[in-house]
Order: sequence, then structure tokens, then C-alpha cells
Amino acid sequence: MLVLTCWVLVLLCGEGGFALSMRRFEVPLHVPRGESTTLRCEFDLQGERLYSVKWYKGGREFFRHVPNEQPKKQVYEVTGVNVDMEESTGQVVKLREVELATSGRYKCEVLAEAPAFNTLVEHAILTVVEIPQEKPVVQGAWERYHPGDIVRINCTSAPSKPAATLTWYINDRVAPEQYLMRYLPYMDHEGLETTTLGLHFHATHDHFPRNVMSLRCTASIGFFYNKTEETALETHRPALSLQSREHFYVWAPDAPSLPSD
Repeated sequence: MLVLTCWVLVLLCGEGGFALSMRRFEVPLHVPRGESTTLRCEFDLQGERLYSVKWYKGGREFFRHVPNEQPKKQVYEVTGVNVDMEESTGQVVKLREVELATSGRYKCEVLAEAPAFNTLVEHAILTVVEIPQEKPVVQGAWERYHPGDIVRINCTSAPSKPAATLTWYINDRVAPEQYLMRYLPYMDHEGLETTTLGLHFHATHDHFPRNVMSLRCTASIGFFYNKTEETALETHRPALSLQSREHFYVWAPDAPSLPSD
């Protein structure tokens, strides 16, 4: 899980000088569906007295902490937000078993008591993801191919959120764009997406080095960073999920081309 940590310093000047400051605001960028996660809104009162801390999702309040009220903590029903009351405090809120509906913009609002009523506000977007649970499926492949045959096959990913990125390889090289047939993703009733990528080309002798042609399809969820990005810092992360199907075809000059069942 990749976490975006915002180290911010917000100073609001009241009558007595500097007041509230935000020390750490943290909302995960991506959380796999079904896992728990923690939201942080850590602040320094700098002599002020705290009146309340409130959390919102999409403009709707779902948690508040008011030290001078009983009970001090309250939870309000918001779709997709399941707060763990025991684990949540004035500076930390824990969400249990996130679902796709948990995705959205989260805001923390810190309010000091009178007379200044200084306020701190920070917000960030959280996205719940569904990692593909199975390898992609290849359909339409023949049992054997010869030079001169037409290759026309499809690769379909398992349901995921966001949609998986499919890549075809021919003999461990990315297939040329002109070989590809792209289709729009299909979304099911849960909001999960399935993608299909076709491979269509005329096989030649060049596709059979040493009389063998390999076709491979990979499915990846790579929404962190570009997989080829390299820097001196730890900003290079691989795709979240990477699975593949690979088929090998041995060309025997005297064997006929046969479609698979």
C-alpha cells in the first residue's frame, strides 16, 4: 500500500501569537479492498485549547472528537466508511474493511476554542483498489502455427479496480501496435473492470527463431509510478500486480496448423 504523507506547517496567528500547527496529515493513496487503513491528522495546539476534530468524506461528516462533550467520540453513517471506534482518537481514525465505495476525498478539520477559534483544514483523495486474483485468459489460440498462418487471439484480464493494463509479447518483445486490437473495458455491477486486448498478425518465418514462437500476455495494475522510472530516491515501484500467460509454438514443417478446442 502506497501512503501519501503530507508534512505541512500551518500557523494561524491569534491574539497571543502563533497558534495551531499541523504536524502530520496522512491519507493512503491506494488501499486493497477488504483491508483496514489509518487516517492521521496530527497537530500541535501550541498553547491553544482544542474544541473539536472532525473528519469528512465528500463533504459529509463521519467522525468527530470533542474533548469537552460526552461521549467524546461520535460516528455518523456515511456510505463506504466503517470507523473502528475503539482504535480512533482525536488524531487518528482507523477504517475497517474498506470497499470500493470507501474511495473519495477525505478532509480533517481541527478547531480551537474561543476566543480565536483558529482552524486547520487538510484533505486528500483515497482510492480503494481490487487486485486481479487470477491470471489473464487467452482465447482463440491454435495448438500449432506455421509461417503463413493468421494469428487471431484475445487476452482477457480478471476483474479489477482500476482496469488492468494488458501487454502482448512475441518472443519476449512487446508486440507492435499495428498487431493489437483494443477493446473498451467492461464494468460489472460491483464496479470492477475487465479488459481485453486482441493480437492479430500474419505469422512469418521471422516469428519462428530456431523454429519456436512464444506468445505471452501480461496483466498489470501499475498506478504508482512508471515501471521504467529510475531516480536516486525510492520512487521506483513495480506494478501492483503482474501475472501472465505464455504459449510456445514449435514449427515442424510437416505438421499441419490445428485450431485448439
